[in-house]
Parts: sequence; C-alpha cells; structure tokens
Amino acid sequence: MNIPILHSQYGKLNNLLYISYVPKVINAAIEINLFEELSRNDLALDAIVTKLRIDKAVTEALLKVLEKVGLVAMENDTYGLTVLAEEYLVKSSEACQLNAIQQFNGSNGPFDYIIQALKGEMPEFDGKMWNTKEASINMEQGMKAGGLQGVLKFVKNLPEFASCTKMCDLAGNIGYFSYAFLHENLNLKAHVYDLPEVCENAKELKRNEKDFSRVSYHGFNMKNNDDFGEGYDLFFVSHYLYEYGAKGKLVDFLKRVNKSMKSGGVFVSNHICDKAIDNESELTLALVELHTRALGYPTHQLSEFEMKDALTKAGFGNFTVQQPDSSYGFPSLLLSAKKIK
Repeated sequence: MNIPILHSQYGKLNNLLYISYVPKVINAAIEINLFEELSRNDLALDAIVTKLRIDKAVTEALLKVLEKVGLVAMENDTYGLTVLAEEYLVKSSEACQLNAIQQFNGSNGPFDYIIQALKGEMPEFDGKMWNTKEASINMEQGMKAGGLQGVLKFVKNLPEFASCTKMCDLAGNIGYFSYAFLHENLNLKAHVYDLPEVCENAKELKRNEKDFSRVSYHGFNMKNNDDFGEGYDLFFVSHYLYEYGAKGKLVDFLKRVNKSMKSGGVFVSNHICDKAIDNESELTLALVELHTRALGYPTHQLSEFEMKDALTKAGFGNFTVQQPDSSYGFPSLLLSAKKIK
C-alpha cells in the first residue's frame, strides 16, 4: 500500500462539505417549533423534549449544532436563543427571515441545474418570479435584515436629503425603501415605478401603511422605453441596474435618469459589487453570482469603477461611497452622485 505525503489539509474541505448540511438542521428546528418555544422561555433539555414531544438524544445533538453555529446558547443547563436567532428565526420579529431560510431546505436548490448551465443549456431567465405578492413580501422582509437600515442611514446623512421633496424609486417594488425615507423626511413624496402587476400588488399590500397617501405607484416597463417622470431632487435605484451594466447600456440609462432630475439633485445606487471585506462574504457573493448566471441572468454585480465611470459620462459628479458591510445578508455598495450638468 502506498501512503501519500500530503501538502494540504483535507479537514478544510471536509468542514466545507459538512457546513452544507446546516440549513437542513436549522429548518428541522423551525419545523418542530424549537425557536418559537425558546423565544418564550429558556428551557432545560428535558423540558424542551417534553413540550415538543421529541427524542431526547437527537434533540441534544441538534442543540449542540445550533449552539456551534450561534443560534442557541446554554447556561446553567438551560438553553436560550441568541440575539441572532431572536431577530431572524422567530415569527413575531419584524426582521423575521423564515421564508428566506426555508428556501435552502429540501432537494430543490438554486444549483439543481448547474450542470446544464455549464454545458450552455441555460434556461431563459424568468423575471416573472419577482412579480408576485409573496415575492414582494419576502423581498421586504429580506431588506429588513440590515440592508434597509443601512441604506436609510446612508441616505439620511447625505446633505441634500433634508431638502428633497420629490423622489423616484425606480423598480421600487412595493416601495419599502420609499416608506423608510418618507418617515425621515416629512416634506418628501415618492413616486414608485415598477411593472403594472407589481404596482397593483403594492396598492393592496401597502394600503394601510402610515404614509400611503404620500406614495404614487406608476406601472411601467423599461423594455418598452416607458417614461418615469421628471422633476426629481432624489432618484433612488436598488438591485436593478445589473443587466444595463452587463449589456453596455448603463451610460444611456443614466442619461435618462439625469434628464428626469433637477439640477443639483442626488442619485443613490444600492447594488451588490464585485468585492467584500471578508472571506465569508466573498464566498457568498461568488455563490450568488454563480446562481445568477446558472439561472440565465447575466450578472448580479456592479463595480464601483463601473458605476462612477458611467455616472460621470452621464453628467453626474461629487460622489459619496460607502463600502459593503458584511453584517448584511448581501453586502452592497452604496453610492450617491449629484447632477452637475
């Protein structure tokens, strides 16, 4: 028998493979209502087993895994939820992410068709997947997990924001960013542009929102070259411009944006870029990009250079940039620019 001399650690690869099972474990805990039960009271193992009517030995091992990934903590022989679990895994939380997490359960995953995609047999991208009420609710909940708060803080700190009175929220879905901005600027009114079916969903889902009367929804389709208004002193766009960049049409699009804005108005972009500040986030962004391309969409990234270059050519300047924050689910580059010509 030949015994190889090794120059690398298989343990690193083995750990990566076993980490892939973590979503299954988390979803199992969701399914048995473990997080809901522990959100009420810290409990000893026997109490958990009795209340949930589950096997003690398996539950003990499950709790150990959840402890290792930072979702439960044990003290004095009782288990309780960490802040991470309380904020994102309990139904009553405003930032609850159960829908997003449950997408990682089961055999139907985002890379089921990666072999076909690698062979060039990619499906035509189905943009309608984002047009349902359920998708809109899930997107809003996803943004509440840090992204929305980060964007709001960035926009609030812009010197121009306090004097803005009319904003465009392009491809704004049901307007969750608009409502956040309106809460901070009482003189602001928002115009949300999205597909007609999305706008109809928005009017139903948001009709009881406090500032609903200050938001106007406009059904439009950019592929038909539809108009998106004028006279804006704030123009906001989030996770929408990727395809324009990939197809070399970003400058032309931003010239249209420039034309719709008042002189001195501020443009704000919130998009995933091509870098992050730590290795874990870099891996997530790489996986998101692979998932995106395997689904038949060109890219889910816009670099800082690409945005600045296109904005400059479209008549913008005076950039303010905030680098991606790895504490959010998808670290995004926040960038603002003023209309200067």
